[in-house]
Amino acid sequence: MTGFDAEWLVHIATAMLLLAYFIREELWLRLMIIAATMTFNFYYWLVPDPPLWDSVIGGFLMIAVNLFVLAQVMLDRTTFRLSAEEKKLFEGFETLSPGQFRRVLRIANWREGDSTLLTRQREATGSLYYLVEGAVEVEKGEHRFRLPPGNFVGEVAFVLGGGATATTIAPSDTRYVEWDVEELRALGEKYPALGNALNALLTRDLANKLTESYRPEGALPA
Repeated sequence: MTGFDAEWLVHIATAMLLLAYFIREELWLRLMIIAATMTFNFYYWLVPDPPLWDSVIGGFLMIAVNLFVLAQVMLDRTTFRLSAEEKKLFEGFETLSPGQFRRVLRIANWREGDSTLLTRQREATGSLYYLVEGAVEVEKGEHRFRLPPGNFVGEVAFVLGGGATATTIAPSDTRYVEWDVEELRALGEKYPALGNALNALLTRDLANKLTESYRPEGALPA
């Protein structure tokens, strides 16, 4: 530290904290706080004699807490530790962040069809489904058609309440993901941003069905 006045460490660290208060992006905010705290710690260690060990220890605790939160922020933005299958599923959840998707995934159940009745028209359904592989057979009034992978089943009942709009059956060659409706709604209430993102996703899915060939009058015959 020859030629450098260590007292300047306090001014530098204070400037870093002031700058951090102007940062809205949480990743850079945490990094700036960590850098400022480390700079304060250098001062507490180098200048006083003896060093201010209580302040140094307190500074390291603050750094540890911010590093933990920083790791959570980074995890929320990446698909790290998701399996190849989960990453493929995530591609269909465009409105959710990786962190939000992980929360939804924790309460999901992977299923395989076996002529399984998923929903019955006009009857309440306790589950929301997302089709991963194969086509689900749909009966809506006198119309019968197949719903391909990449679509939700039961999304109207989830968003609007009430009964299902169609009867759907998952044949033996289908694979899908199932969520308990009440559990999923509770998750959305606990994390409002997640709930809004999920509702936006389901609304988009419904809009796509209304504009594509999945509607009865333009659907594939079952």
